[in-house]
Amino acid sequence: MFAMAGSLSMALAASTSPTAVADGDKDEPKNTTTSTTTTTTVGDVDGGRRCEARHFFRFHNIAPRNFFVPRTRFIDGPGGEMTVSVTREHEVLAFLELDKTASRSVTVGDVVRSLSKSVTPHLELRHMVFTGHDYTQTISKGMYGNMWYRVFGYRVGWSQFAQLSNCNQWRVSTGIANVPSRVEGWRYWETEHPKFMGRKLSDK
Repeated sequence: MFAMAGSLSMALAASTSPTAVADGDKDEPKNTTTSTTTTTTVGDVDGGRRCEARHFFRFHNIAPRNFFVPRTRFIDGPGGEMTVSVTREHEVLAFLELDKTASRSVTVGDVVRSLSKSVTPHLELRHMVFTGHDYTQTISKGMYGNMWYRVFGYRVGWSQFAQLSNCNQWRVSTGIANVPSRVEGWRYWETEHPKFMGRKLSDK
């Protein structure tokens, strides 16, 4: 009876062992898949894609913009020659136009610093115009010469985004930045009549 039990045990062991190996072969791919899925799930919950929590800017619709200096607008003619000069100092400041829903915590300094790094480095938060810069121009016969001193710059659309540590992002603020550059100079053009802001000042 013990012999039979021993034989039966051996038979059971022999019949069980292949089955265990077969199940193991089937389970190996399942375990790999499960492990990958679990990692992805944990990543979704815990922010597996780790990012730095921060605010950042994106820029669009970059267009040239002139910052004209007050009391430097001159008209001469008809014909002849005109000489102009900057006779007083003037400071040109960058400023923001905020959307109604824009966060008031956004500063012009934040926008200009980011814009200088990502778009062009020759922008300034403030630009000082000093006296001098004489300029002489010959006016065409019968025409009026116009001069206006300006600081070159840009008008730029911007959006501020917030980013969480799990890399999710959303837009929190929008607006327009008007930013001067380090470049300045006279603008010259001619008209048939003396004009200001598109209106004729005189028939002669």
